[in-house]
Amino acid sequence: MSRQGKRRTRTLANVKDFWNKEAREWGENPRVTIRDHYFRLLEIDTVLPIIKGRDKVLDIGCGTGFSSIFYSQVVNEMIGVDYAELMVERAQRFLDDRKYYKKMMKTYSRDGKIPKFPTNLQYELGDIVNINYPRKYFDVVIADRVLVNLPTVELQTRAISEVSRVLRPNGLWIVAEASKQGHKKIDNIRNLFGLPRMEKYWHNLYLDEPFIMRTFKKAGFSLQDTRRFETYQFLTKVVHPLTVAPEEPQFLAGFNRAAMEVALDFYDYRQVMGIGLESFLKKFRRLLIQYDPDKVERYNQVSQEVISLNPNFAGCSHQVLYNLKRT
Repeated sequence: MSRQGKRRTRTLANVKDFWNKEAREWGENPRVTIRDHYFRLLEIDTVLPIIKGRDKVLDIGCGTGFSSIFYSQVVNEMIGVDYAELMVERAQRFLDDRKYYKKMMKTYSRDGKIPKFPTNLQYELGDIVNINYPRKYFDVVIADRVLVNLPTVELQTRAISEVSRVLRPNGLWIVAEASKQGHKKIDNIRNLFGLPRMEKYWHNLYLDEPFIMRTFKKAGFSLQDTRRFETYQFLTKVVHPLTVAPEEPQFLAGFNRAAMEVALDFYDYRQVMGIGLESFLKKFRRLLIQYDPDKVERYNQVSQEVISLNPNFAGCSHQVLYNLKRT
C-alpha cells in the first residue's frame, strides 16, 4: 500500500526530494500524490460547487495538475503551482500533448468523461511559503495536503500567512489536510474491529486541529464549513479491510468506487444516522453489487458485525476539508 521507502529526517529538502522522486518514477499516474484516487474524485466533486463562477483561482501544491484541470472548468482563470520541479513538468504535459491529455482524462476521470481542454489553465513552479503573486490577487486558493508536507509548525504558520496575503477580502481558501485527531479517531474505530493502526508517513507533519484553527483565525480567516468525509473513510478504512482480510484492500477496487458514490449523498455519520445504519449498509450493498460483486458475500457477514457493534464513526476521517473566508 505504501511507497514511503526508507524513513528520512523530515526536512524541507528531503520532503521536496521525495516528491520529485515520486514524479520521476510514476508521475504519469495522477495517483502519485494521493493513492486513493476515488477519494480525490470525491474531493473534486465537493470543491467544484464551492468555487464555481470565481475569477482568479490558485491551486497551490497542484502536484501533476490533475485536479486543476477539473477546477478550471468552472472558473475564469486557473493557475496550478508546485514546488517540485518534476511535478510541474508532468503537469505541463497535459497542456502540451493533446493525445496524452485525452488518454489520461479518459482513464482517470469519473466515468471516463473527458473535460473540455483547459485554455484558461497554466502551471508554474512556486512555493506556498513564498507565493510569487502580489497582495489580494486571488479570490480563491485551493491547497490539497500542502501544509502537512511542511516539516515544521513555523513553516505551516508562514504558509497560512502567505495565503492570507494573496487572497482578496472575502476570498475563499479551500484547505484539504490530514490531521492528528482524525488519524486517532480512525485508529480507535479500527481497533474496535481488530484492525491495526493506519500507516503514518515520515514526510507528513499531521495538523493539530485546535492549533491550526487558532492560526487560521490569527491570519484573518473565518471558518465557513468543515467536511470530514466520514462515510467514505469508514467504508474504505474499516469495512473494506474487514471484507478482504487477510488480503490488503486496493485503492482502485470497485469497493472504493461504490464508497465514493454513496458518500456523495451520505458524506458523514449524521447523514447516515438519518436513515439508520442498517438501511445505509443495505443501500451500499446495492452499489457493491454493481461495482465489486465478488465481495458481496463477505460484505454481508461484515455488515452484520458492524450493525452489532454500531460504532459512532463521527470524526472518523484523517482527511478534513476546511472552507475558509478571508475577512
